[in-house]
Amino acid sequence: MLNIYRASAGSGKTFRLTKDYIGLLFDSLGKYDRPHRRILAVTFTNKATDEMKSRILQELHALARGEKSDYRADLMKEFTLTENEVNQRAGKILIRILHDYSSFSISTIDKFFQQVVRSFAREIGISGGYNLELDTETTLQQAVENLYMDLSAKGNEQLLSWMTDFLKEQIEDGKSWRVDKEITNFGREIFKENYQHKAEEISEKLHNKEFLKQYRKKLRLIISDFDKEVADEVGKALHAISSQGISGADFSGKKLESNLLKISPKKDYDLSKNTTIAKFADDVENCWNKTAPTHIKEAIENAYNNGLGESLRNITELLTRGIIPYNTAKIINKHLSTLGILSDLALQIKRLTNEQNIMLLADTNLLLNKIIDDSETPFVYERTGVNIDHYMIDEFQDTSLLQWKNFKPLISNSLAGGGKNMVVGDVKQSIYRWRNSDWKLLDQQVNNDFSSLQIKQNTLDVNWRSDKNIIHFNNSFFKHAAGKLQEKLNAGIGPAGIENPNLEALKSKISHAYSDIEQHVSGNAESGHVQIQFVDKEGIKADWETAVLEKIPALLEELVDRGFKPKDVAFLVRNNDHATTLINYLVTFKNSPGARPGFSYEIVGNEGLTMTSSSSVNFIISTLKLIFNPNDDVNRAIMQYEYQLGKLKRSEDESVRSCLTGKGEGNAAQSTLFTDEENACLEEMSHLSLFEATEKLISVFQLEKWYGETVFLQAFQDLVFKFINNRNADLNSFLSWWDENGEKQFINAPENEQAFRVMTIHKSKGLDFKVVIIPFCNWNIDAAGFTAPLLWCETSLAPFDELPLMPVQYSKVLENTIFRNDYFDEQMHQFVDNLNLAYVAFTRARNEMICFAEAPSDTTLKNLTKISDLLFKSLNENDDLSHCWNEDKTVFEIGEPTRAVYKVKKTEGISKKLTSYPVIDSSDRLKIRHTSADYWKTASISESRVNYGTIMHDILRQTICRGDEEKAIILQLSSGKISQTDLPEIRQELERFWSLPEVDEWFDHSAEVLNEATILHPEGYKYRPDRVILKNNNATVIDYKFGQEERAFHIRQLRGYSDFLTEMGYKPVKACLYYVSLGKLITI
Repeated sequence: MLNIYRASAGSGKTFRLTKDYIGLLFDSLGKYDRPHRRILAVTFTNKATDEMKSRILQELHALARGEKSDYRADLMKEFTLTENEVNQRAGKILIRILHDYSSFSISTIDKFFQQVVRSFAREIGISGGYNLELDTETTLQQAVENLYMDLSAKGNEQLLSWMTDFLKEQIEDGKSWRVDKEITNFGREIFKENYQHKAEEISEKLHNKEFLKQYRKKLRLIISDFDKEVADEVGKALHAISSQGISGADFSGKKLESNLLKISPKKDYDLSKNTTIAKFADDVENCWNKTAPTHIKEAIENAYNNGLGESLRNITELLTRGIIPYNTAKIINKHLSTLGILSDLALQIKRLTNEQNIMLLADTNLLLNKIIDDSETPFVYERTGVNIDHYMIDEFQDTSLLQWKNFKPLISNSLAGGGKNMVVGDVKQSIYRWRNSDWKLLDQQVNNDFSSLQIKQNTLDVNWRSDKNIIHFNNSFFKHAAGKLQEKLNAGIGPAGIENPNLEALKSKISHAYSDIEQHVSGNAESGHVQIQFVDKEGIKADWETAVLEKIPALLEELVDRGFKPKDVAFLVRNNDHATTLINYLVTFKNSPGARPGFSYEIVGNEGLTMTSSSSVNFIISTLKLIFNPNDDVNRAIMQYEYQLGKLKRSEDESVRSCLTGKGEGNAAQSTLFTDEENACLEEMSHLSLFEATEKLISVFQLEKWYGETVFLQAFQDLVFKFINNRNADLNSFLSWWDENGEKQFINAPENEQAFRVMTIHKSKGLDFKVVIIPFCNWNIDAAGFTAPLLWCETSLAPFDELPLMPVQYSKVLENTIFRNDYFDEQMHQFVDNLNLAYVAFTRARNEMICFAEAPSDTTLKNLTKISDLLFKSLNENDDLSHCWNEDKTVFEIGEPTRAVYKVKKTEGISKKLTSYPVIDSSDRLKIRHTSADYWKTASISESRVNYGTIMHDILRQTICRGDEEKAIILQLSSGKISQTDLPEIRQELERFWSLPEVDEWFDHSAEVLNEATILHPEGYKYRPDRVILKNNNATVIDYKFGQEERAFHIRQLRGYSDFLTEMGYKPVKACLYYVSLGKLITI
């Protein structure tokens, strides 16, 4: 049996999962010694996995000890056991799980799928020892950089053409000419399932030059034929008018000629802006004014009967129905360059993953799907050693289509064997579609995939979280709001849906998704309080936000006065920018005259507490920038300003005045404001590593004492440490990275911190708070402009179907293309996504929900564009809620503000605030140089390719001219890196090297030789070729490779060196790649 639980917010989903899991353990104990091995429960985050495991163990422990448990009575009834027997059985199960904890099969769905993929690594052509890469962003950035490096490579003319076309499109659309960010943005589409399943087929088509040429030709022919057909009809219409001796001024409105000329040659094909044409085509009497002279009417009628009427009708037909292929061809043609770049970017990512022996987590589902395809599923999964009877999927609304395709055969097999399975989820809480989740799986697909005899539907309809008024409000609002959005969608689709089954199906999707909205109140619920304030939008967006922010301090003071602890008050925002705005406002306000003395306005959160909000961190960054560029007067002023505020405790005005009127400090980072020790520190920092330099700065300037921002300083140093381990460790690289990503760096705050909380709605999912405040409830219900997603569309209509998949930007233009169905399907999803965000936010509150929304100026269905519009309209039109307004309809309120009630709880942990930052001076550290990673002395040089390569590189690095190699060999012997037994092989290898004809030129005495010299790129990147020979402005760059395998990236690396030398002014540049062990020389 497959139990499907539809669990709305706060309905006890975790309780149900735990109950069913423990029930399966009890049921299987007599059949299997370790029943937990026969059950697999999957969810979507490690946190949820840990919570589920903890909950099950806690309940088993309570049962085993005979303590109070809400599960005991049901277990006694279901298995006909006494209380003591239940306790004993729970104890046996608990011990067996703890003694076999690694087989306690509760995991993320990704972890489970990875087990399977690793079992089939050889079959799918990857190394079994691959590393799993969770961060697709890093790989994507590397791929984009490689894409740029390959632009000038031979054979990449098509890529260069795509990039040029894409740049032109960006400029024409008024976007930035710097396309790297845009390429990175749409590059994320590579990791979406909608693209992945056709990626190989797309790549094959787009790299077939003849196909691409013919396909573009067909698209352009459709466009030009349509333009010509429209122009011909316009020409006929104008001729019909002039042949009667009249002009457009004689017609009603006096603008017929100008309206026709808008259509051709200006190509303004939007009839909604040119209604005259269709109106005149409909009836000749519409063509003249009633007061027009008879001879004018007769002339117009003659023109109409002699071709004008027919041409107007033909133009109307062309611009309504005939325009569909035209618009389609233009859109596809415009996005071909996007698709081409994406295809090449995907190849770069594949090359990177192969070279680095990594697998992206985003690729797991597709790979597994290919493994399962046409295979016996039980065999595929049994190979992993997995032998499961029962399956449970949590948060099913967040499952992707591929994940379900991979998981469904397991459930089918379990059902065939009499297994008990369950899925639990809530369509209304699906807010991760951008991560491939598909709520339609829960809404309908799961019912289609199994027979009704195999499924049992269950609805958890009691809300155990929220108080009565909050539940009542959500029941009424979301039912009405879903109906309004459905009405708006249907109005756009229009009657055409009747003849189009796909569109007709959309006309009930939103309503069906919210059909289970009604929840019942639990017996423990109090009254609760809901307040929504509609704030007038008096100017630009920033003005409205400021008006909201000004109301926040008083609200927080009132909540604390009513007994609420700050940690139980949470702000939920749509995005990180809003979190930062809120944080910065309260940080500023707490030091303003309007702040209440002694009141804490502290606010923390995973998103809201940005690194850049720390004055100490800002001081460090400005100092580092000044050390890098001593002439940077802006960062000099910031450094001195922060120092005066933090260290010298001067006022803001005094600090600013000092920065503006102070004398020039020269071109060094030192300042007359600093002590001698501090200035000495700044001078020493340029000689230290990045991590040691920042440690020294923190220590000498005693930054932890400025504002008590130890947590920021520790987080910043963690960030620096991570950076230098994963990227170039130089100062310029770090500062460039910080300028790009500094605003995105946040610190985690402890959950028991006595401060108000702020987080995004996405992060709040699964949590609840006594008071929830939604300060900026005005997000759009549909995507537009820069936020519009890319749709991946398929068609069977020729010639467009010659491409397996087409990317098109979501916009209203798609209504008049063959992608009309895709447009309205995406609009439906946009409506649901944004309503779901509101649902998740509104259902986090236990006692009070306070919301600030933008007061709408127009509440007609057509202008229903924001969630605030939907709120206002629904609350006005809903009979259950319309009586709860104040007199001027600016505040909606249900219930009365409540006083907080807290039960005395046992302290769960101790929170200690760190006030010092321990630093160890780098000069006092014991530094040990480890060479074991470079020289493996457990094997001879001939047995270790790594050891061999390292030794030979060292010898050649020290060889400027022939003969120097003997000195280098002696040095290797004296340092113990090689032994006497290694000498014959090394000398033999060098003799083979010297026998190469080109070597004499490489070791020319008259040339300047640079061995492993660093090339510093203007953007701060460092490159180090093995050997560069400079002579008469000519350059030869040589790279040695000692492995047994040729790699494509070796060529790209060498070509990069060559390009850099060319940029430096050397011409010509000759590049040589010598595979020493293979005896092969490649010249570029």
